[in-house]
Amino acid sequence: MSPQTKRLFLWFLTGFFILFIVLILISLFHNFTRPKLVSTPAKELRGVWMSRFDYAESFPSHDQDSIRQYIAKSFQQIRAANLNVVFFQIRGNGDVLYPSRYEPWSALLTGKLGQHPGWDPLAFAIQQAHALGLELHAWVNVFPAWRGTTIPPRTKPIHPLLSHPEWLVCDSSGRAMPKSEHYITFSPGNPAVHEHILRVIAEIVSNYDVDGIHFDYVRYPEGSRQMGYSYDRVSLARFKSPISNPLNLDWDDWQREQVTTFIAKAYDCITNIKPYVKVSAAVIGNYKTSGWNGYYTVFQDARRWAEIGKIDWIIPMIYYGRFQRANSFPLVLKEWKNYIEDERPVFAGMGVYRLEWNEILDEISDVRNNKLKGMVFFAISSLDSSKLAALKTLKFFYPALVPPCPWKIRTVLSAPSNFNVTETADHNLLFTWQVPPAERSKYHQFVIYRERQKNIDYKNGENIFAIIPGDKDEYQIKAKQFNSRFYYIITGIDRVGNESPPSNAISPGQSSSNNKERL
Repeated sequence: MSPQTKRLFLWFLTGFFILFIVLILISLFHNFTRPKLVSTPAKELRGVWMSRFDYAESFPSHDQDSIRQYIAKSFQQIRAANLNVVFFQIRGNGDVLYPSRYEPWSALLTGKLGQHPGWDPLAFAIQQAHALGLELHAWVNVFPAWRGTTIPPRTKPIHPLLSHPEWLVCDSSGRAMPKSEHYITFSPGNPAVHEHILRVIAEIVSNYDVDGIHFDYVRYPEGSRQMGYSYDRVSLARFKSPISNPLNLDWDDWQREQVTTFIAKAYDCITNIKPYVKVSAAVIGNYKTSGWNGYYTVFQDARRWAEIGKIDWIIPMIYYGRFQRANSFPLVLKEWKNYIEDERPVFAGMGVYRLEWNEILDEISDVRNNKLKGMVFFAISSLDSSKLAALKTLKFFYPALVPPCPWKIRTVLSAPSNFNVTETADHNLLFTWQVPPAERSKYHQFVIYRERQKNIDYKNGENIFAIIPGDKDEYQIKAKQFNSRFYYIITGIDRVGNESPPSNAISPGQSSSNNKERL
């Protein structure tokens, strides 16, 4: 071998060695930064936001059949991907997407504010969701009053901005917030604003079978510190009054207290009408960390709502990447976990619309590794069929129950009795069970779990076999799913997620009466 050939050979070996080392380092870095996989929890919120723009503005022709088809198809896809909650927007800025005594129809449905579209989107969405076993939470923008550079036209009912322009927030000079293409806002410090919105909320809860009310924009507007929002006359007078400010709070704390007061009133209003309806809020992604945050910039103190027990779920909109310099997703996630550990569940709002899909998948693992109880995706318009399929295949392979809210209703459910599984004449598998007739209304769902061993772990999501509506007392599966090597149990779930003890374990061909051992 010539000297030149030897040198080339050594260069080749050196280059190969360097490349080998680089690949090892890349692999180590990837394994270090990628979140560890965790087992699938049996109870996990898997929600999605469906904005009014998603289902209404997507059809500029205002074809009502197309809007209905979009809602129905989206819900079917959501359910097929093993998600379990839809946050469905029905109030935007003093206008609504259901028939109301207090506010006009949104122009998004017909092109004209106040015009009846000939159907009820909220009633339709509830029917579609419940038929699929999804929870439907009515999403309400709280303090936004209007968006646009012109005033609302006259309607019946009249738009609240026309009847009460004095409700708007004002800057430090007392000037009302100017109209723009973004929201202008009613003042959270004005009790009349609270009362109007509470009437709207009470109307929804009284007239519709919603599973929850979900608040958004429950805060002061952007730029509040710079502009001085809100130095409106009512807020200033109340701030200076010992009756409305008995603790002599400073201006910032007093404004935070106004938002908290609304949340408390709304929670009591909803709970007094229907105790099982869950109350949640989408809040600013950062609680107190630097930059854009809820506590200092818009006077939103979500931790306080949890401390006083006036919120059921907190959903911070953590639309950040995992590796961005400031306020990365894992960092903000830990902030929320540290601030609100056991007071109320925190579910991570995730920005599907702005992040790479693989990063979203890794953030789901971050949520689970931090032992938060679920996540909500913004928004359905950013979850196409391939992404929904990936969610089911990679993260949500098994269905999950919505996490319980036992503080709302402390129901004691009996275990379903006479649980049997038999093979039908056409070789299908038929499950049957019974509950006490006097307690029938308490059961919102039934859950069948299965495992190859008799002592079934029903805390493991991999063992969920079927989730069945509470008005049923049987369930049948196709013959191809028949497997005599499995054991099965069944539990009952009430409207807020309290779960009964399990039935006795059975296997095909064996009735529960033959197995007296209580798990």
